[in-house]
Amino acid sequence: MPNARISFPTKTDLATLFEFARDLDYYTQHDRLIIDMPNKVFCGPFAMLLLGAKIKYLKDKCPNLQVIFNNWDSLPYLSHMGFYDLCGFDHGKMMGQASGNSRYLPITQLEEKDLVEKPIDEYEEMQDLLQRSVDRIALVLAHDQYENQDLYDVLGYSLREVFRNSFEHGDTSSIYYCAQYWPTSNKVEFAACDFGIGVRKGLGRNPNFRFKKDKDALECALLPSVSGRTHEPRRSSNWFNSGYGLYMTNRLARNGGNFVICSGNSAICMTPKTKSNFVTSFPGTILRVNLNVGQIGRVQDRLAEFREEGKMIAAKIKGSGNRPPSAMSLLLRRDYAPSPRRGG
Repeated sequence: MPNARISFPTKTDLATLFEFARDLDYYTQHDRLIIDMPNKVFCGPFAMLLLGAKIKYLKDKCPNLQVIFNNWDSLPYLSHMGFYDLCGFDHGKMMGQASGNSRYLPITQLEEKDLVEKPIDEYEEMQDLLQRSVDRIALVLAHDQYENQDLYDVLGYSLREVFRNSFEHGDTSSIYYCAQYWPTSNKVEFAACDFGIGVRKGLGRNPNFRFKKDKDALECALLPSVSGRTHEPRRSSNWFNSGYGLYMTNRLARNGGNFVICSGNSAICMTPKTKSNFVTSFPGTILRVNLNVGQIGRVQDRLAEFREEGKMIAAKIKGSGNRPPSAMSLLLRRDYAPSPRRGG
């Protein structure tokens, strides 16, 4: 088909983003797609990651489709954050190239193999190596592990569980992430995505959780004790799949913030009081965690509270096996590998 021309979203609310991601599928039928960039638009981590990943997928799926960004220099922030590199263009900084600071982390690709940094790491479990990496990410955003301990703790926990979900359930060895901290509003947003098999297929490994619709799979995945691997033998005494990771993470996010998950043709946004469903199109899985730093509270207390609530919910879920949360899904990093105190 002949050329097509579309406008990059000038608003980045969830409804607009998800509709644009769905609309992009139509242009696989064309030979050339021109994307007109606006002179001004606010793009947070989730918006950049969702749109960049979808355009990358479009280009990879249709190698004969020529994608052109018109007026791309109008948004230097996207260039700086590695957006165009994610899309597959040699323009601006590469993913992970921007140095970042205590307020942001650029779009970055993390390969599972890169978790092994020294020979002895070959004998460590992937999840322990992953915790080391997410602790570094958390420290950049929290700035100080001790003065901002609650923020550091909730980021370390949430990032670990989100990344684990991709590596352990998505059949992928590569994830992308991006984060931003706004000190004036005291809010943090991080987003992560992968091009794996998606939530529905991941849950489908468990015969108790096979769904025909992505929407049903997403809603079930956010419940406690639901996992595509809870029926499998445990491979580790510390790290096993109890199905609590996404449940605990979305509860932490909703404690004054919000949680978004998208996979296949469905997306869900959960706030402290509401749940909204969207129709969209995304290969793999993408998540967003928005945190109101002032309302986090002591993370250990929140985890204990959500754990007890989760046990009661899990008891009512058919096929969950009512497994208790794994020790590592509930404990913070310092609980099983204490960090040295200052001056110690």
